[in-house]
Parts: sequence; structure tokens; C-alpha cells
Amino acid sequence: MGNLVPFESTQPEKFQDTRSMLNLWWSEQTRKPMTEPKKIKWVVDRAVKSGWTLSECYKALDITWAFTESAFEVALRRLKDEDEGRYGRVGARIISLRDERKKRGKGNWKPFAS
Repeated sequence: MGNLVPFESTQPEKFQDTRSMLNLWWSEQTRKPMTEPKKIKWVVDRAVKSGWTLSECYKALDITWAFTESAFEVALRRLKDEDEGRYGRVGARIISLRDERKKRGKGNWKPFAS
């Protein structure tokens, strides 16, 4: 067939810390926000302390330009609702149970050969 072309992602799978995530996000912006970077960092830190992941915060930064707690939370919840909308609540629950089972090591079963 053809040759595989590697896909280079601009976003790493997992961020090391808030600072590296924000530095990457800031460097990708062609038009910088008028909000001070320390305010943006403060809002992201609040979200992380509230249980959101850095990956979710990274995606939410592209949605909102109002870096207040309420606007950022709306962006985070919108992302969550959109992810649930792909598979529905039942599908999302099944996927989360599957991931949990894999973490425990109980998802390594194989069907019997016929």
C-alpha cells in the first residue's frame, strides 16, 4: 500500500504543570488576549484545584476570551457536555467503566478459541 505519514500533534497528551500548558497556549495565539497572564493563570489554577484536568483547561482556553471564573467554568462545562453528547450519558458511562476496569487490570480477558 502506501507509506504511513506520521501525524505531529501540536499539543502534548499530558501537560507537566500549569505553567508549561499556559506557555504553550500563549505561544500559539496570534492575537494575544488583553487580560494579564497572571489572571489567566489564576483562573486555570482555580479550575485545576476544583478537579478539572489541564487538558480540559487547555481546550477551554480556546473557547473563552473572558477569563473570569464564571466564563471559564461555562467553557469547561460546555466541553464536558459536548463530550457526553457524542455517545450519550449511557455511552459515556460505559466508556468510563471500561477505562476504570482497564486501570484495575480486569479488562484483559480474551474470548475462547472456537
